[in-house]
Amino acid sequence: MKRACRGVFALMVLPVCFALAPLRAGAAPVSTFVTITVDVESWDAGDPGTQIWGVSSVSSEAHGIGKIMDILESRKVRGTFFLNPYEAAEHGEVQLAEIARAIHARGHDLQLHSHPGGTYGVHRLARADLQQQLEILEEGKHLILEWTGKQVIAHRAGGFHADLTTLDACRLAGLAVDASLSPASPHTELAQLLPPHNEPLMLRGILELPVTHYTQAKIGSWRSLRIVDLEASTLAELKEIIRQARSHGLPLVNILMHSFSFVRYGEPDIDLERRFEKLLDFLTSEPEIQPITVSRFYEIWQSGGYPQSMSDGFVPYTGWWLTYLRAVEDYDKGWKNSVVALAPPVFASLAVVMMALWLSRRRCTHSSRLKPRGTP
Repeated sequence: MKRACRGVFALMVLPVCFALAPLRAGAAPVSTFVTITVDVESWDAGDPGTQIWGVSSVSSEAHGIGKIMDILESRKVRGTFFLNPYEAAEHGEVQLAEIARAIHARGHDLQLHSHPGGTYGVHRLARADLQQQLEILEEGKHLILEWTGKQVIAHRAGGFHADLTTLDACRLAGLAVDASLSPASPHTELAQLLPPHNEPLMLRGILELPVTHYTQAKIGSWRSLRIVDLEASTLAELKEIIRQARSHGLPLVNILMHSFSFVRYGEPDIDLERRFEKLLDFLTSEPEIQPITVSRFYEIWQSGGYPQSMSDGFVPYTGWWLTYLRAVEDYDKGWKNSVVALAPPVFASLAVVMMALWLSRRRCTHSSRLKPRGTP
C-alpha cells in the first residue's frame, strides 16, 4: 500500500517537477573521502539498551550499533563512533564501558561525543567557560582510555553546541580534531560564528570537519539547507550529493548517523537499513570515492596526502524534485513530509475540480443563450 501511494504521488507531479531536477556538473572528478560518523548516545528518557544497542520489543534482533557495525564490516568499511561517556553518571560505567569496548574491539574508530548534562549539569557545552569545558573533555578522554586503552583524538559536541572556546579546550585537552560545525543548524554557536563551510579547515590549531550540508531547495536568494544525515536524506539525494562533491573537488563528505537511527521510532526500520547497505555499496564501487574514518583522514591530512580542494565553497544542490521524492518516500515520518507529499496531488485535484466546475458553468451559460425567448 505504501509503495502504491508513493507511485501515485510521483506520477501525478512528474511532468511538473522533472524540469526542476538539478543538472549534474561536468567537471573532471577528483578523489573524495566519505566519513560515516555515528553519534552513540541515549536521548530523552531513553537507555543504552534501546537507543544504543537497539533492542526492540518487536524484534528478536538488535538494530543499534551492532547492526551498524555488521553492515559496515560486510562491505569492509569502518565507521567513526562518537561515544557519549557522560551517560555513565545515569546508567553506570559498566554499560558504557561495554559499549566502548565493543566498538573498539571490532576495529572501528572510537571518539568522544559530549552531552555532559548528566555529569556536569551543562546541557550545552558552549555555555561552559574554558576551564569547565576543558574539565569535561579531559574527563571524557579519561573514561574512554580507562575502558578501552584508546587515546581519542576527535570530538563532536552534543547538538553541535560548540564555540571557539570549545576549540581552545580541545587543543588544551590534546584533541586534534573537532566535528561540531553544522552549517545547516543555524541555532548552533559555531554555525553562527563561521560562514557556511563544507571544506575541512584549521581553526585555532584544531582540524574542523564540518558535517556536510546541502541546499535542498531555492527560490531567488532564499536557500533551504539540510544536513547530510542518513535518516534525513534519501539514497538518491546521498548519491547526488557525493557525486557533485567529487565533480566539484570537495575533498570530504561527512555523513551523520545515530546509534538509534534504525530504531528511532521504537521498531526496526528495515527500509533505512537497506538504504545504508545500498549507500555503502555505492561508496565502495564508485571510482574516486573512498570511505574513511576520521582518524585515518587526520593521518592523511598530517602527512600532506590530503587532496587539494577545488570546491571554492561549494554546496551541493539536490533540487525540488529529489526533495519531493524524499517526502513521498518518508511521508509517514513527520508531518512536514506528509504535507509536502500530499500538497501536489491535492492541489492538482483541486485544479481539476475547479476546471471542471468552470467548464460546466460555461456550458450552462452557453446553453441558456441558445434557447429561444419564451422557452421555459
